[in-house]
Amino acid sequence: MCKRRAFTLIELLIVIAIISILSAIALNNYLESQTRAKVAACKNDMRVLVTGLEAYATDWHKYPSSHGVGIYHNPSQLISPISVRLIPLTTPVVYISRIPRDSFPAKEGWGLPSADLYDTFDYLDAAAVSHRGSGLTSGAFYRLSSAGPDLYQAFGGRTVSVSDYECNEKGVDYDPTNGTRSVGDIVRVGPMDTEHGDPRDQSNPNRPGILRAPAYLEQFR
Repeated sequence: MCKRRAFTLIELLIVIAIISILSAIALNNYLESQTRAKVAACKNDMRVLVTGLEAYATDWHKYPSSHGVGIYHNPSQLISPISVRLIPLTTPVVYISRIPRDSFPAKEGWGLPSADLYDTFDYLDAAAVSHRGSGLTSGAFYRLSSAGPDLYQAFGGRTVSVSDYECNEKGVDYDPTNGTRSVGDIVRVGPMDTEHGDPRDQSNPNRPGILRAPAYLEQFR
């Protein structure tokens, strides 16, 4: 009689285990590549926004107000959603074609309000909170920030007087050195603002907890 050869149960289990391990490695690499792609898209969209903001400032000698303009203007509070603050970049003069969406919508964060407020990157100009100077904008005339891969919105850090340590601890610049899901916000700032108090003054209680202007290390290289 012809003797048949077949896999034993142990051999099948070993093959299944090997396939499972390889699948887990492949899935992890796929998720990592997804995160890296989102970070790259986020940085590129911020570059586009900064180009529009600087072009607007060249023409109008100021940056778009976070209090809104025209029918959206509200002098008593910061206007929302965030995209409304950036309307001057798209109309009546088209500095940029559209307001991009943030690749990392925040899931939690410091004083995080409703999610529909953040339909784009968080934008704040120092003039809108002149009583606190540029403490909320990293020492600059304006600040753009994304929650980053950790999805924790720390707004790129707040003032030194903020008691919630997570705000400045998690508001640091995002750095993938320790993994693509590292803590930190993706931030971009404008020129240093000393019109509303020197953000470098150590006696200023409203100075920024994280000073990025003027010698800001470009994190988009």
